[in-house]
Amino acid sequence: MKNLFLLLLLLIASSSYAQLTTIDPDTVCYQDPTSTYQVPSLGAGYVYTWTVAAPGVLTGGQGTNSITVNWSAAAPGLIANGVSVFANNANGCQTPPIDIDVFILRVIPTITAIGPFCTTEPCENLIGAPAGGAWSGVGVVGNQFCPQTAGAGVHAITYTYTLAGCVYTATVNVNVNNAPSLSPIQHD
Repeated sequence: MKNLFLLLLLLIASSSYAQLTTIDPDTVCYQDPTSTYQVPSLGAGYVYTWTVAAPGVLTGGQGTNSITVNWSAAAPGLIANGVSVFANNANGCQTPPIDIDVFILRVIPTITAIGPFCTTEPCENLIGAPAGGAWSGVGVVGNQFCPQTAGAGVHAITYTYTLAGCVYTATVNVNVNNAPSLSPIQHD
């Protein structure tokens, strides 16, 4: 009966875990300082033993059902079995380990250089990759840079791309020069 109760408890815990966990692999933003991982609590008297694959660093929560991990030193790519956990009860019985892969996501957006411009020139389309990002900066109107709106000077144009909750940016400087002008023609 005791074994049946323990098996039932493990099945309920496993079912609950499947509902609370992230998708395997867990996506972590490149150089993200911290991520939190948890499993449902099995109740009082359980001690949770977590293992984090290098270069991840477990920064808090060992022994509990929730930990924080610093992935800032991790290179982009898949870390197989990046986080694993098992629990022991007061009687010394241990749950099977549960693990999750971790994927460190990095996107490097690029901007096609434009300019230099004169203040009288028309707007020019901005091109960034991967497609689908957002533009910002002085003189930016939608997905165009408008020298007449920006005015003379050096202007920082930023392209922001978001994927799986991770935000990446690229910035380029655009130079706009004052356009010369002539005085009206005069007759002697």
